[in-house]
Amino acid sequence: MNKRSYLIILLVIMVSMIFAGCLKGKKEHSDLLGTVNVENLDSATTVTYTFKNQSGKRVTVIGGASYKLHRDNKLVEEGNVPVKDYIDLDPGEEYTDKKTFSNLQPGSYSIRVEWRKTVVSDNFVRN
Repeated sequence: MNKRSYLIILLVIMVSMIFAGCLKGKKEHSDLLGTVNVENLDSATTVTYTFKNQSGKRVTVIGGASYKLHRDNKLVEEGNVPVKDYIDLDPGEEYTDKKTFSNLQPGSYSIRVEWRKTVVSDNFVRN
């Protein structure tokens, strides 16, 4: 066999492995289920996010979430809600926190909040 034949055989094996799922990384399942709610009041917009322990065991996480705020598909602000401490959530228990944005310009917004590999997002309009 020549070099080209080896490359073709190697390519066929790799493609077969990909389709068979052999090269997939381990998919991590989150123990948390998240929701987000956006409320516009006067000149302030408050984003309230809740994460619920949906597992059958106690989950320990570090408080504080990261967020990204986009207006008209452009990043306006990103940051972290301050770390509160280690938080233990028993099965079914929830953790709720909020972030308030002042004087947002009119436009279409999207907010993305991430906490311990769980991501929630929402879209809203500011007039």
